[in-house]
Amino acid sequence: MDSFEVITKEEVDNAEYFLKNLFQPGSKPYDLLKSALDREFRPQGAPDVTRITIDRVKYQAESGKGSFRVLLDINFTFGCEDLVTEKKDQTSEWTFFADKDNQRIVFYGSPYVDSRSTADEF
Repeated sequence: MDSFEVITKEEVDNAEYFLKNLFQPGSKPYDLLKSALDREFRPQGAPDVTRITIDRVKYQAESGKGSFRVLLDINFTFGCEDLVTEKKDQTSEWTFFADKDNQRIVFYGSPYVDSRSTADEF
C-alpha cells in the first residue's frame, strides 16, 4: 500500500471540489499522486501516467475520513521490445484522512495492490 501526505490550511468542506483543485497538473500533490500511481501500475510495464481524473468522492466531515477513485490514462513502455502500449480509463481506489488539528491530509492507496519488494530483484 502506498501513502503520502499533503500539508494544507484549507478546510475540506466540499471534498470533491477540494480534491479536484488539490490535484492540479504541475502541483506537488499531483506529482505525489502520479508517482504513487506509477508505482502501483509498475508490474504491468514501465508506466507513465498521462491523465488523472478524480471521481466517486465520499467524505465524512465528523471523522475526517474519505475515499475517492482515480480514473487515469497510462502508457506502458516495454524497453526490450521497443513497444509503447496506451491504456485508457484505468482505475485506482484511494482513501484519505483529513487531520484538521495538524493541517494535513494523509492519502492511502489500495491495500490490495501488490507492492514490489527489493527481494523481487533476485
